Amino acid sequence: MPIAEVRVYRVPLAARSSYTMSNSTVAVPESTVVEVACTDGTVGHGEACMASPQFQPAHNDGIRAALRILAPSILGLDPRRISQVHAAMDAVMEGNREARAVLDIACWDLAGKLLDQPVVDLLGGRLMDDVTTYHVIGIGTPDEAASAAERLQSEGHTRLQLKAGGRPVHEDVACIRAVADALRPGTDLAVDTNRGWSTAEAIAVSEACAGIPMSMEQPCATEQELRAIKPHLRHPLVVDENATDLPTIARMVSTGLADGFGLKVSRLGGLAPMRAVRDLCMAARVPMSADDAWGGDVVGSACVALGATLIAQFSRGAWLAHPYHQVHYDQANGPRIAGGFVTLPDAGPGLGLDIGEGDFGEPEAVYRPRTT
Repeated sequence: MPIAEVRVYRVPLAARSSYTMSNSTVAVPESTVVEVACTDGTVGHGEACMASPQFQPAHNDGIRAALRILAPSILGLDPRRISQVHAAMDAVMEGNREARAVLDIACWDLAGKLLDQPVVDLLGGRLMDDVTTYHVIGIGTPDEAASAAERLQSEGHTRLQLKAGGRPVHEDVACIRAVADALRPGTDLAVDTNRGWSTAEAIAVSEACAGIPMSMEQPCATEQELRAIKPHLRHPLVVDENATDLPTIARMVSTGLADGFGLKVSRLGGLAPMRAVRDLCMAARVPMSADDAWGGDVVGSACVALGATLIAQFSRGAWLAHPYHQVHYDQANGPRIAGGFVTLPDAGPGLGLDIGEGDFGEPEAVYRPRTT
């Protein structure tokens, strides 16, 4: 069933409260949502949204600009043949994985609908019915961080990510200790600076917090810096922003640099490349998460579908932006967190969402085959 049309929408997803990272505060990111329609009228949805351009070499206007080249390349293709879709995108543009991910996700959604199967089964089948999620504690005071940790654990969360960086390290250490004191048995803590520390600062924090069970997520900006600090850390090292593609991740696994990964579906280019990375990480027994930078129900459902196929022992959870912006495209079936877990949407095949025609308003751009 060939692709006949691609429609592109701009959807604002304003943070409902402060979401503060080491060098940035999320305000009103504009998500890019696409509808990819086949000749029989079947529609699949894709999405990508960058929370802030400081933490990835992509931004939301750039995604929509790249779609001007990428979207026409997939017209006439069968979305069930995802390798052909990626080959067509490869032929017209280098890089721009975040824009590719928008079309990739839509094709997986379409393939599921055309085959009457959920995307999770197309990805290999679920190993978990309910996927663990983690909740972010933004940068604040020690009392604020500890209070948030107590509240989130009371709500059932067993995975917490504490943001740090962008301020004197003694303030970060104080927050880490306050949250650690509030942790209950069985709660995992990751401290994420989004590349916010120098090598000296990262080592100093790890030494100061040596007795605290936690992981350190992307403490420094570059892979070279991570390799420099790795022998000196007292905690597991999780790589996020530097985990950009399969060859890079394979190198980090084979050299023992990464003790885990924070992986973004859009950063890797969609579910097809994410599936390959999943297979590598599961075979190597390296924990990973199934996340994205921001976004709504579409990319969230894609993350949860992939997250459900992970071996539980090596899952770092799936992250949803919904608690931070409270926008649902599908009010009844959009993925929701309850008790620290998220369940796959089940409104039907594909990503399991029921999104009505016209729900996103008028498209910003429409791509159809050229007629002579």
